[in-house]
Amino acid sequence: MKKSITFVTLGNIETIATMKRALGMAYPLHKEGWNVSIIAMDCFENRKRISLECGNDVTVRYYKESSANDEVAQKTALIRELKPSHIYFCSFSVRNRIIKNKLGYKPFIIIEHSELQSGIKDLSFPQKIKAHLMEYGSVIYADGLVCASTFLVKEYRKYAKKLFKRKMPISYSPYAFNNDVVSAPKIILEELEEKYRGKDVFLYMGTMTRNYGLFAMLDAMKNNRAQYPEARLLLMGKGRHYQEGIAYAEKNNLTNIVDFLGYVPEEEISSYFELADAFISPLNNTVQDIARCPSKIYMYLPFKKPVFTSKIGEPAEIFGENGFYFDTSKPESLSVLMMQKKEGKLREPDINIDEHSWHQRTIDFNNWINSL
Repeated sequence: MKKSITFVTLGNIETIATMKRALGMAYPLHKEGWNVSIIAMDCFENRKRISLECGNDVTVRYYKESSANDEVAQKTALIRELKPSHIYFCSFSVRNRIIKNKLGYKPFIIIEHSELQSGIKDLSFPQKIKAHLMEYGSVIYADGLVCASTFLVKEYRKYAKKLFKRKMPISYSPYAFNNDVVSAPKIILEELEEKYRGKDVFLYMGTMTRNYGLFAMLDAMKNNRAQYPEARLLLMGKGRHYQEGIAYAEKNNLTNIVDFLGYVPEEEISSYFELADAFISPLNNTVQDIARCPSKIYMYLPFKKPVFTSKIGEPAEIFGENGFYFDTSKPESLSVLMMQKKEGKLREPDINIDEHSWHQRTIDFNNWINSL
């Protein structure tokens, strides 16, 4: 019997990135012989991204934005209609689940974890308790887990052991890059090359928050302003400290060397990535950052540019001793890496990018499922 899988996603991909796994693996799984479907919230950005990345061979069902209980009911009804042999939750929450006893059959349920919610230090005590309950609850609810970092694999093995589920199948599967991003037409590249002619471009794409290194990057540029006037920092994305970052740049006279790009349309990203001389992916030495999978790094890899990041968690797994590392608590360490670019001391990363494609992740996933 042909295997079938439904990816159950959450929210708008513009603000919740966990759908990337579904978009990255849907078509490769189809090529591997699966019947593939995706359940997603009905909104413009989701429809746009799914149409760009999935093709006509992937079945898509949309649910209407609603209350948590109604969302669960809609997803349960769609699963009853699709009847997949495997259900893949791209994240686990009160909204992203189904009511099992209303399905009429027993599918194999997989839940993915890409971060450790309980490891976020800013959570209040009740929020931390709730996060722990959801983490343990996912082990009870699922038949198998996919963890996007080695830290998470170890953590969920501990959870499974405490819940007497020692044989819980757990697969290590980080994020990956989509070949379509690399091969996409560089529709604004000429315009960007003209705008930044003679400049060295350092690019960050992600959430604009203090704990994601926003002000460490701004301070690094401030440190180098006099000796490296041709450096430009491009910040792609938004977040709760976006306006505070702009105000900080204005206060410190950085507006002529730092560009806040905000949200960049998907079709323009490849142009910016091709333009960049180096990428930045800040991580802090905290449980939150050691546990999470920095998906942007995998998007950077196929462009074969230096990636400035931190020697913790997944970056240490990817780059080992050959990475370009800095300490987010010491912006001057990022300044040093930037100056090394100016002085021509940065080598091309020695990474086998084929190991980090969604195609390879799909092969590994297929082998894992077949081994169970």
